[in-house]
Amino acid sequence: MLINIVQRFHDVIELFDSLESVSQAVVAISRLAGFRYFAIAHHEHWQPNKSDVLRVHNYPAEWAAWFDAQGLGVRDPVHRASQLRNSGFGWWALEHLVDLTPDDHKVRAMAQDAGIGDGYTVPYHVPGERSGSCSFAVEPGIRFPRDQIPLAQALGSFAFEAARNLVVVPSSHRRRTVRLTEREREIVAFLGQGKQEKEIARHLEISPATVNAHLKNARIRNGTSKSAPLIVRGLFAGSITYGELMGERASRRS
Repeated sequence: MLINIVQRFHDVIELFDSLESVSQAVVAISRLAGFRYFAIAHHEHWQPNKSDVLRVHNYPAEWAAWFDAQGLGVRDPVHRASQLRNSGFGWWALEHLVDLTPDDHKVRAMAQDAGIGDGYTVPYHVPGERSGSCSFAVEPGIRFPRDQIPLAQALGSFAFEAARNLVVVPSSHRRRTVRLTEREREIVAFLGQGKQEKEIARHLEISPATVNAHLKNARIRNGTSKSAPLIVRGLFAGSITYGELMGERASRRS
């Protein structure tokens, strides 16, 4: 079954050593599923010299050139719709997701002329990184196979992660690294809730001077002179969760 092939793709995500190998695997599975095209991309204007911007696809070259010339990396209607979703969506539903402009209809018409018909897009969002997506499309005049949507959802997520591991993770590892002790993590999470040092001290039953000492040590260790960057770095590195910043108990201890 195709879903078993996708499962094997998931099992070897960490083993892909080039974008070309990711592309070849996605193309092979896509064609078995009835998809003619795929595209994994960050939603940003494409510049070949930006090594941390992800884009790999098998769209027609003339379409990609026109797309870039129009600066559609950000404004493409599919990319705009991706900002509003955490699960995949069919292009047939675009008009219900975003307000389509005359230019958007022109983009869809140009895609059709280039040989790109109906499609399905899987958004991909990681805090602190560019938003992106993985899309699959069929040729004009062919109905996107609705029975393959679950497969497209899984494959799109796995494929983007495999490509991201090769482009984004190596270049951002240093930026995303944050070193906090458990007590520092508690304090920084409370700061993210908007609490002041004296209030944090009361919550943790320690002195304000101790709170300040922990923050000072954390700033020195993480190379910053202010506490606010600790919140951002901790969030992006996964040390602090959005739930904690929304007011859940910051401490992991009882």
